[in-house]
Amino acid sequence: MPKLSQEIVKEKKSNIETAAKVLFIKQGFHGTSIRQIAAQAGVSLGNLYNYYKTKEDILESLISKYEDLITARFDEMFSKIEEPLLPENFVKLGKLLQEVVSDHYEFWLLMYIDVLEFDNQHCRKFFEGLSKRFGQRFHKHFYKLKKQKLLNEDIDPALGFTVAYLQFLNYFLIEKLFGGNHHLGINDDEAVLKLSELFCRGLLSSTALEKNFPNN
Repeated sequence: MPKLSQEIVKEKKSNIETAAKVLFIKQGFHGTSIRQIAAQAGVSLGNLYNYYKTKEDILESLISKYEDLITARFDEMFSKIEEPLLPENFVKLGKLLQEVVSDHYEFWLLMYIDVLEFDNQHCRKFFEGLSKRFGQRFHKHFYKLKKQKLLNEDIDPALGFTVAYLQFLNYFLIEKLFGGNHHLGINDDEAVLKLSELFCRGLLSSTALEKNFPNN
């Protein structure tokens, strides 16, 4: 049997993973058999085993690829937000997270499957040490605001930004995956603006608030 080219191998693995993803999302991981994946991908069971030893290997490959993709998107996103605690950048953060959730919603569905069926074994690292990572990434910005006395001294800015990031993420996950239908009672743009103002009022000093919200 001739050796398959890397392009053909890549294509076959992609077809298998796409088939598995559809079935995992529809039926759950444990509710999907390896035989069903092979049938969905249009390959024999023996052929599938040439590429993956177990069903979990397929899930791990899927999640790994998505994590690389999402990480690249987040790196791109945060490169556009060098000063995250500025009010306009909270708004930008919210809108960019909306795009990430919308563009890659299948990843978040797979993450929920991992949480329910594997105790978040495969996706745990995505959120581990998040506040510390944000603190390191935006240290110069946080230090600058602290030096200018523009921060609320009672709140760690890295912790506050992490809470804001997670709230925006959760808002759009609820809207996209759970049919939230404007669950805060306002549309998405209004929600981003209102949440941004809430975070600013919690994280910024009275001096900064007077500058950014002079009529409030």
